[in-house]
Amino acid sequence: MRYADVPQETIDWINSFGDGLGDLLSSFNPTPRPTPWDNEGDFGQDPETGLETLEDEYFIFYFPESLTKEAKLCQALAHQAIPHLEDIIGKYYYPADMNGRKVPIYLMPDQKAFEDFMSKAFGGKGDYESTSGITIQEISSTGYFLQAIALNGRYAFSDDAYTKNVLWHEMTHYCFFASVDYNQQVNLPMWCYEGIAEYTSLPGKKPHFSQNEIDMMRKDCDLSAPHFPYVFEVYQGGHSIFSHMEDRYKVAGVKAFLHTLYSKGIPPSLRENFSTTLPAFEADWKASLGKFR
Repeated sequence: MRYADVPQETIDWINSFGDGLGDLLSSFNPTPRPTPWDNEGDFGQDPETGLETLEDEYFIFYFPESLTKEAKLCQALAHQAIPHLEDIIGKYYYPADMNGRKVPIYLMPDQKAFEDFMSKAFGGKGDYESTSGITIQEISSTGYFLQAIALNGRYAFSDDAYTKNVLWHEMTHYCFFASVDYNQQVNLPMWCYEGIAEYTSLPGKKPHFSQNEIDMMRKDCDLSAPHFPYVFEVYQGGHSIFSHMEDRYKVAGVKAFLHTLYSKGIPPSLRENFSTTLPAFEADWKASLGKFR
């Protein structure tokens, strides 16, 4: 059992995703998930869905025939992401690491198809009006289980660069959350997991803000809070936090921060890697925001 003694606080945090908190659906399964974790139970395996399949040694893409070109592009982009994720996140999780499960990625052509897919495959009615992509995951005592990554063609296929951004963002969620030790008390703030997903999915790029947005972040953002008031503060603002960390401590510092965070959390990671505290790091980041204008 990989996560044999998950604290209740961690379970509550896992189950909180999907309550209007971004592009993640998460659940804690109190029953050990039996192996193998292959793809036989995928929604896309049902022929009644009418979805095509594009499969290789690491991924299975499910999509309507109209998105065949986009599926081949996403397959190439997914393979390109692997060494980058290994470098920044610290590990890529292959099927051998996931009891034989390949990463299932669903491509939906428009808003209605995306919402229908979410309803049929995962039940319930969510608000996906602004969702470009989503990662759906489960944690149990036997480990981290990726149920699906799904891309909403209303946004995700606007151009190839944005397709890459969305796909790599969701793949970062996969590797990040698979790396966390859930036997500890985990309650990571949204800026951390959304910020690192933006940082990793936009290599070499930095966010830009107006002076008004900078003033808002300086007023609004408490790095110890579960989430920031506005979406741009969580995603682009979170990206700026990791960009600032890179500027101050180099890419090696970002990697070291993540490595310690997975097992100990944010304050110990800041202390052990940078000899600083969360309030001091927050003040330093806010003072640096002018460089992102």
